[in-house]
Amino acid sequence: MKGVSAVLATKNNEKTIDQALHSVIVNGCEEIILVDGNSTDRTVDKASKYPNVKIIRGIHGIGKGKDIGWRSAKNELVLFLDADAYIDKDTVHKLALCLGNSDVAGVSCRVSCANKNRLLPRLKDFYFQQIYDKQFQGSHVIESDADPTICGLFKKSLLESIEGFDVSYPYAEDLKLLQKFQKRKLRVLMTYDPVVYHYHRETSSGVYVQHYCHGYGKGLLDYELGCETNKTISFSNMVEYVNRITRQATKDLFAFILYPAYLVFIEFAFRLGYNRGLRPIENNQLGSN
Repeated sequence: MKGVSAVLATKNNEKTIDQALHSVIVNGCEEIILVDGNSTDRTVDKASKYPNVKIIRGIHGIGKGKDIGWRSAKNELVLFLDADAYIDKDTVHKLALCLGNSDVAGVSCRVSCANKNRLLPRLKDFYFQQIYDKQFQGSHVIESDADPTICGLFKKSLLESIEGFDVSYPYAEDLKLLQKFQKRKLRVLMTYDPVVYHYHRETSSGVYVQHYCHGYGKGLLDYELGCETNKTISFSNMVEYVNRITRQATKDLFAFILYPAYLVFIEFAFRLGYNRGLRPIENNQLGSN
């Protein structure tokens, strides 16, 4: 799609980078920028085979990679796509249709599991879908409250207006981005369809680290804002929660049976990271931009 620059921040994504790049190519993105964090595998070698991909090397941190990527873009519309994700043809066009209002800074996609044949990704998908059941409630487009840059189409001018990502955040840079937009009374939307297909972590150690880091980043944000977040899943309305889980159970009974143990595991990892992030940090520079 003309007028769109795609930005992919990478670090050791050799297994998925071809599919990610192919998906932005078939969507007709005029410019493709890959920002690599010193990958030690064949990520850069594979990306180098695509003649229209601009590669920026040696950038540590996903947040920094995304920030440098959009600042290097020549177009007004910037598509962020995780390097372990891909989208269908015409996804970018469909997302662009949601950007008509001046107060809409960007639009992201509902996440669907790309490797549902593996156990832990299957449980992660169960976790996501019951949350979406609560959030969308039959709507096609809602306001995003998390993960807007797994796949998200943004207006560069409005990224400039909030000075982009806060690169002092080692994790949860996308949550801070949402907070900065909200502070300026700008909205980021999320669509039920189209979706982005994401390869979830397949090992218990990978799942633990991911949720710990997410919790740590969320704790840092709440520390900066002077507030404390409730649990990742609210149990205040148990009846409504049980109804959601039961609806998902009709789609995947096996995941439903294992889900309670999975939930305890990821909540434990998240809380450990979150509590660490809430602690006062000596010479803390968070919120510097």
